[in-house]
Formats: sequence, C-alpha cells, structure tokens
Amino acid sequence: MPVLLSLALAGGWLLSPPADPCPAFPSDPAQLVPDQADAVLGVDVDGFASTDVGKAVLPALRADLQIGEALTVLDDCGLELARTYAVTAARGPGDARMVAVQGRNFGSDGALSCLTDELRARSDGASPWTRTILACIDRLELRDGSRAWIANDYSVVWARGSFIDEVEARLLGDRPLALPATLRDEFARLDRSGQLWLAARLDASARQALPGTWARDSDSLTAAIDLNAGLRALVSLTAPDVSTAAALREQVVADLLDLSRRLDDYGVSHKLRERARVGIREHTVAAELVFTASELRAIRERVGEGVIGRGPL
Repeated sequence: MPVLLSLALAGGWLLSPPADPCPAFPSDPAQLVPDQADAVLGVDVDGFASTDVGKAVLPALRADLQIGEALTVLDDCGLELARTYAVTAARGPGDARMVAVQGRNFGSDGALSCLTDELRARSDGASPWTRTILACIDRLELRDGSRAWIANDYSVVWARGSFIDEVEARLLGDRPLALPATLRDEFARLDRSGQLWLAARLDASARQALPGTWARDSDSLTAAIDLNAGLRALVSLTAPDVSTAAALREQVVADLLDLSRRLDDYGVSHKLRERARVGIREHTVAAELVFTASELRAIRERVGEGVIGRGPL
C-alpha cells in the first residue's frame, strides 16, 4: 500500500506542471521603472570608480555630513561603495521615486540584520521596517511609508509614492518587464554604454532647475557620459516644433562657446571648439562634447568649482 501511494503521488506530480519559478531579477533594472516615470538615471558605479574622475569624486562624497554618515553605516555592514555594481534611479509625478542598487552582499541576510541593528540604534530602538516574506522576495515596509524589496543577495530595490505597487508587480512577475512607456523615445536614442546616462521628460520645474538657456525650450533630454579616456558626453534635446529646435540649436552652440571662453579665461589649454559637434534633425538637437584626460586634470586643478558649479551643460 505505501508503495502504491508513493507511485500515485509521483504520478500526480508528473502529470501536474511544476509551479512557476520565481522571476529572475532583470539584467536591465530600468525595466522595473513604472510607465509614468518622467526621468531615469543610471550609474555604472564599478566603471565610474575605475576612472580618474571617479577616483577623485567618490572619496569627496564623505565630506557631506549626511552622506558621510550613511556611507559609514554601509561600511560597518560590509556594504562599501566600492562593492556597488550599479545604481538605477527614477522619479515620477509627485513623490514617486525608485532606486535599484546592485552590489556585492547587498541583499544578504547578514547585511540586512546589520542594517537593522545600526538603524535601530540611531532611532531610539525603533525598528526601521516591517519585514514580510513573499513567495519570491523579502519585502520591507519602512516607517515613512516607502517600501524595499530584497530581490536576491546582490539586488535591493526601493520605491515610494505611486511607484510602489507597480515596482512590486514587476518584481513578482505580475506585470511584464519593459522600459517606461513615457520615455520610450528617449531610450531609443540613448547610448547606455558609458558610466552615466540620463533619460528625462522636462516639465516646468525641471526646466527651471537645469542650467543653460536651452532648458526652457526643451521637451526632453538624454545624456550619456563615458569617462574611460577623459570625457565624452552625448546630449540630445527635443523641441515642440522645427522652428523651436532651430533656436535651441543656436542656444546650445552659444553655451558651448561661452564654456570655451571661460576655460580660456582660467588658462586651461583645450580643444573644445574643434571637437564639439552640434546637429539638428527635425525636432531633435544633438551635441557631442569631448575632453581628454589631461584637459580634465587641468580643469580640476585650475578651475575647481568655478566652471563645474556654473557651467551651462
């Protein structure tokens, strides 16, 4: 009888399809960004940290008190910045935000327990989150109403506002993975092979926050920056019509010339005028900006915050 029962159970298992495996974390975290997003930023932290610019910028983050304290907490739990692979961040209407972080040990139980203890000690013993074990991932509901998910040992996703339900549905496989529909055109013309990239639709508040005269006439922006051998930036801007695009092109050219004059005033030897390119096609203006490694060093040494803080691009 036990043998017959075992065979019956085995036969039933063979006849019934096995349960669907947990969805794998996407190779492109931007596919987790909800459709209503208006901006997505990507940083290849590993790649950035290996460049001359990254080696100068990343240690300087600790000079900020809040950032420095956060990095100290991460260090104590074995989650150093140097262990981070990549970061993908997105924003949407209102307070909608999402950040996906991939790095060594980021989603491990040990790291999570350490962070819980560190944050509890800084919050008078209050637990920083409520943990729920879902079928495929751990969900952390934070005290501020935001939510985080431990996708695997090296992937953590955080969201707040209207992004929460959509991100969770994509992580669990209840919604198909896809780039945000609102930014489909921007992603189509964006090169994401460098260390930094941005795709954004520009509303009135975004236009006001951006430097440069070109911002007020732009509907959307993409930027791709490669720092492997100096700096190569590819920027595209869209305008509502052809005549506005033509005016936008002239504004970009004027801003590039202004930046070139500033570098001349600071005594930086450069070839910005010779290398910069600006083109236009229908409603889109594209610009390329190139600096060699030696030119970047000269800018850091002679200019410091002067150009960086006031530059048009």
